[in-house]
Amino acid sequence: MSGAPTPVSKPSRTGGLLDLVRKLIDYATFLADTLRQRGLGEHPAIHGRQFGTINITLILARIGRGLLRAAALEARLHRNAARLDAPPRPHAPSARPLSASTEATPQPPAPRRRFDPRSADDDTLLAHTPTPEQIAAEIRRRPIGEVFADICRDLGIVPAHPLWTELARTIMREGGRYAALIIDILKRPERMPISEDWPENLPPYLWTSWQHSPALAGTGPP
Repeated sequence: MSGAPTPVSKPSRTGGLLDLVRKLIDYATFLADTLRQRGLGEHPAIHGRQFGTINITLILARIGRGLLRAAALEARLHRNAARLDAPPRPHAPSARPLSASTEATPQPPAPRRRFDPRSADDDTLLAHTPTPEQIAAEIRRRPIGEVFADICRDLGIVPAHPLWTELARTIMREGGRYAALIIDILKRPERMPISEDWPENLPPYLWTSWQHSPALAGTGPP
């Protein structure tokens, strides 16, 4: 009689995050190669809507930045793996409650400085490609979910993408602003009006032929 099937162990927090980063690196490499070989196809306005532009040079520059962000995030995850995978610390026992007369008045939390990825505008990106050191400094103290959201913006990833469900779950779980990402995606087509020759049968998405190839993960920027 055969034994019971071996249970599949759940990956650690770091392991799951690294797996997603490598999928993004693989997809970004595929996307850059596809755009170099074929551009945006016969109907650039259709494929350009996921990027908010049909400027191939700009799209490739964003993909390059996305790859730098993914590589920096991968290195950060490796450095902090022990802390990320550590079990949550038990809550310290609460101190003796203060009497009503001596209880301290709670102070409002200090306002958090919100990072706006659009501050690095397209003209700046085209004029000066950020260095790996600049990207690493940018993401060092930002929530992991926010870094994933920025990579989605760089790669033109939208809810129809095969990685979207995994990305959305990770962004929300790791402190990212999921709603802000959705708003940014909804604003992209505003810059891309529908042309008169818009076809009835839309062409397949750029990622249709992409399949994750782990051996390609870690490829550098385009």
